[in-house]
Amino acid sequence: MGFAPSGLAVFDAAAVRAALGYGAAIPAVRQAMVDLSTGRVRQQLRSFISLGAGRTFAIMPAAFVGADRPGYFGAKLVSVYNDGQGRKAHEGLVVLFDGASGRPVCLADAAEVTAIRTAAASAVATDALARPEADTLALVGIGRQALAHALALSSVRRLRHIRVWGRDPAKALAFAAQVQAATGIDTQAHDSVQRAVAGAAIVCTVTAAADPILRGDWIAPGTHVNVVGSSGPAQAEIDTDLVAASRFIVDHREHVLVHGGEFLRAKAAGILGNDHIAAEIGAVLAGQAPGRQTAEQITVYKSLGHAVQDLAATAWLYENARHPATSPLPIVDGHAVAERLGYDTCIPIVRQAMTALSKGETQQLPRGVLPLDHGHMFGVMPGALNDGPFGAKLVAVFPDNFDKGLPSHQGVIVLFDRDSGRPLGVVDGGEVTAIRTAAASAVATDALARPEAKTLALLGYGEQALTHARAIARVRRLSRITVWGRAPDRAAAFAARLGAELGLPVRTAASAQEAVVDADIVCTVTAAKEPILQGAWVAPGAHVNVVGSSIAGPAEVDHDLVIRSRFIADCREHVLRQGAEFLRAKAAGLIGDAHVAAEIGEVLAGHAEGRQSAEQVTLYKSLGHVVQDLAAAWPLLKKD
Repeated sequence: MGFAPSGLAVFDAAAVRAALGYGAAIPAVRQAMVDLSTGRVRQQLRSFISLGAGRTFAIMPAAFVGADRPGYFGAKLVSVYNDGQGRKAHEGLVVLFDGASGRPVCLADAAEVTAIRTAAASAVATDALARPEADTLALVGIGRQALAHALALSSVRRLRHIRVWGRDPAKALAFAAQVQAATGIDTQAHDSVQRAVAGAAIVCTVTAAADPILRGDWIAPGTHVNVVGSSGPAQAEIDTDLVAASRFIVDHREHVLVHGGEFLRAKAAGILGNDHIAAEIGAVLAGQAPGRQTAEQITVYKSLGHAVQDLAATAWLYENARHPATSPLPIVDGHAVAERLGYDTCIPIVRQAMTALSKGETQQLPRGVLPLDHGHMFGVMPGALNDGPFGAKLVAVFPDNFDKGLPSHQGVIVLFDRDSGRPLGVVDGGEVTAIRTAAASAVATDALARPEAKTLALLGYGEQALTHARAIARVRRLSRITVWGRAPDRAAAFAARLGAELGLPVRTAASAQEAVVDADIVCTVTAAKEPILQGAWVAPGAHVNVVGSSIAGPAEVDHDLVIRSRFIADCREHVLRQGAEFLRAKAAGLIGDAHVAAEIGEVLAGHAEGRQSAEQVTLYKSLGHVVQDLAAAWPLLKKD
């Protein structure tokens, strides 16, 4: 399981700059915009984890779907650190997965990709919306994005003049000289926004302004305006007059309705409604909606940026640019994880992570699941350790990979440094998940199973069955293991392998009932859609780890076992949202939310009871949570 470092292309900022020119970025972004507006993209709204003191972790997943040939999917992960003076530092990665195999294939510096593709998107919008003869550009802002916009827009319009404004006049003069040197176009600095935009046919606002700096009455008829700098609902670069007076075109309607500060302010003032969004730019490009309707019309393109643009630019790099020979970012592949993350190491780490989660000492968002083509899924799980890094696990779930000789779960764990916001490195997600999931079940077994428990039943014979046997053997002195699976020959081969490895008697059972009837500990580690384990078969005093189903829908155990057990969750919130077995019993009216007796971390901390009697059946519902992954992966990247 896992990937070799040589199989993962890594483009740092310098490599992105060297390879991704606007001649490549503009057509890639244009196609991504069309794909988004014509239903060939699935994406989730960006989500955030607040890290305190002006620090935020943003997560943006997306996928190209519905094409004749499998495309790509992935996510942009970005830390945004505000220095308190209106300046923000962006650090992060775009993580690209192959749509055919589910394999992570490329990492690219997110800040550099974002700078280029944002300007490319504005160039696409300008090409579609600005008057053909437009030859004067006003840049409101003098930062990195302003320069990128000058370079990008000069490739779609024959510019004769560029006018710039910045809050610091000296810096504005220096920036004007920089733009002129880079573009060869006459560039002049102006002492006010109003003077800078006077006579301009194209205007770009690329600032960190919280409140409007551009007024509608300063804009001449026929002007095209790209509104780029504000990316949240609390920020606005242009006033409501300009929003209301314009033909308002957006990069993505859904995002603007949630995060488009300028539009939301005008809407809150009662000046306009949702129908004021005339079209998405992709619909204009696809010929499904008109763009500019008259020469005198003012057009506004509201850019929030969306992950499909980042993925498209990164996919171009992966397919067309020379891959750097070495990675500047530490990468721990699956083989290194297996060698360095033993169960004796991982079990205490996971125990501490579980306790910290239940004490409120960590942060995590509910896992996001993005459906792909052919029943495949992309899972995104962001979180933060209060005393350590933050980051996310990105996992592709391709069940049919088993028949191709490939892992069904492939992915990466990306960790960021809490102090600087910079990526610390990348760890193979599949191998960490296999080990830490089993370690978590071992922690739960140690806390909930009877001390004298010695017989283990494994329902399933895949990777997780193997890791569970290894881990649980660390917390109980097992005398026998029984294995059941749907294919008897595979179950027998697995039993022989397991017995040889652990030096224990391992037998197979003809049915799940036969396997569990005299088991002290039961682990369900299958891909079953419907229950394979009935409560009537489980002996009094047994402990059951329910592991295989990690989303709402597929269920491994029946209502009876859920009802009769003391039901312990790894994370209460997640089980109430995605714990299939619990949700089915609740939907049937058999239990309520209070049936989740405790989180395992509460039991470990002594804040809740675990097993209450020798005869009680205990059930641990494992969905897995990202703080376990982050905690397990972190030591692999630490510098001793």
